[in-house]
Amino acid sequence: MIDILLCEGEHEDMIFTHIKAIEKDLTNKTFTNCQFINSDFTQSNFSFSFFEDCLFKECNLSLSQFKDSKLRNVEFQNCKLLGVSFSKIDSFIIDINFKDCLIQNCNFSDLNLKKSIFQECKVLESDFINTDLSESNFTYSILTGTKFNNSNLSKADFSFAKDYSINPLNNKTKKTIVTLPDAISLLKCFDIIIK
Repeated sequence: MIDILLCEGEHEDMIFTHIKAIEKDLTNKTFTNCQFINSDFTQSNFSFSFFEDCLFKECNLSLSQFKDSKLRNVEFQNCKLLGVSFSKIDSFIIDINFKDCLIQNCNFSDLNLKKSIFQECKVLESDFINTDLSESNFTYSILTGTKFNNSNLSKADFSFAKDYSINPLNNKTKKTIVTLPDAISLLKCFDIIIK
């Protein structure tokens, strides 16, 4: 199965399971309606590739590269993504969603991620700078050390999210949804004492 993945340029309606593709060159490939299940793509290069209607489930994508890749209706479920710079993907049309993933040291800056889902994820030490996250879903996620700066968080849902640090003076927060007790963190930037 890995030979098909590496050698052929176009893949449609394929299910790739238990693939070990560490440090592999997967550039300039097209994946349509494909699934990647329980596979390891650590340090693999997906640059200039096209993904449409694809699912990554229980995959390790740590340090993988997506430079100038197109990601349209791509979902990551229970995946490990460490050190991935999503800010380098093709920004024309982006539709990515994450559920129950470990996302650490990743960069989502300068992207339009309106209505994206980051649900029940650990989003740690990652960057959302100049990012449109309006109407996005961060429910039940842990956001320790993650930076939101000059981002649009209007109508974004942070219900039951934990350990987020959002400065309402540096981000658009119109109708952003938050829940107690973590909503108190929004007051940190005002240098007030809460008793």
